[in-house]
Amino acid sequence: MILLLCVMFFTTVLLFVIGLSMRPASLVLIQDRVQHLAQPFNATVSVIQQEIGAPFSERVVRPILLQLSRLVMRMTPEGQTDVLQQRLDAAGNPPRLGVREFLGLRVLSAAGGFLCAVVVYRLMLSVSTPVAIICGLLVLVMGVLLPDYMLQQAIGRRQYQIRKLLPDILDLLIVSVEAGLGFDGAMAKVVEKMKGPFPQELCRVLQEMQMGKARTPALKDMAARVQVQEVSTFVAAIYQADQLGVSMAKVLHVQADTMRVARSQRIREMAAKLPVKMLFPLVFFIFPAIFVIIIGPGVISIIYSFVLNGMNTPPPMGQ
Repeated sequence: MILLLCVMFFTTVLLFVIGLSMRPASLVLIQDRVQHLAQPFNATVSVIQQEIGAPFSERVVRPILLQLSRLVMRMTPEGQTDVLQQRLDAAGNPPRLGVREFLGLRVLSAAGGFLCAVVVYRLMLSVSTPVAIICGLLVLVMGVLLPDYMLQQAIGRRQYQIRKLLPDILDLLIVSVEAGLGFDGAMAKVVEKMKGPFPQELCRVLQEMQMGKARTPALKDMAARVQVQEVSTFVAAIYQADQLGVSMAKVLHVQADTMRVARSQRIREMAAKLPVKMLFPLVFFIFPAIFVIIIGPGVISIIYSFVLNGMNTPPPMGQ
């Protein structure tokens, strides 16, 4: 119980720090628009007033994370930082959370895990020394791995949302292309009509194209950021259609049918895994309760009958 309370307390503190360091995307867009509109009026505002008016996450939490990240930036290989940046891109680039901030979050989590491990070790020392060492090491490992686990969960949720919405987005692209719009206009229509991680990626593609980047490299960069096999297949099909001059509507039709077949197969695979996943709860939680309900009264009756027979047995001869 003490170990569980310590882990819950440490997790709550870490989630609070992460929440302060991250702002919702809608809030970021609103604040950016307000600052852009109010820029002519705030031209005479001093730097000190701007810093005071910044949110708590910008004034306190982010500088702390940046200072902590300096401890590990020099020891982190360059390739590792590139891999971490790819994972952050796959998670959707949480607002204002870059590689340095995430490394600082790792340091903070490891320090908190070490403190919780020391506390758990001292509390469990009265029970048993090996048990105290094992519990302390478990808490320390949890503190070190918690940021990466949360990042991986964010990546999984975002990829699931993209796979779920991709067939509907392809349908809208087909309707837009068949209505006479070009592929770029169809992507703009998807960005306008739909919400989610994939429309956000398409919006970024359109912004890169407006800045002078070609469509094919922008789409390939999007596939590299998202790290979803279906999106990579979709981008490859669009590239081949551009190179070979195939009708874009036909290519989108084929891709939409393929995505729907893949989604149905994925659903069937998840349904086939359910019996195996239900085995452990059945064995460890449901079956014991059923055995207690079914066999318990019989065991009690048997024990009661043995006790009564023992009490009614006459004493041996000679006593």
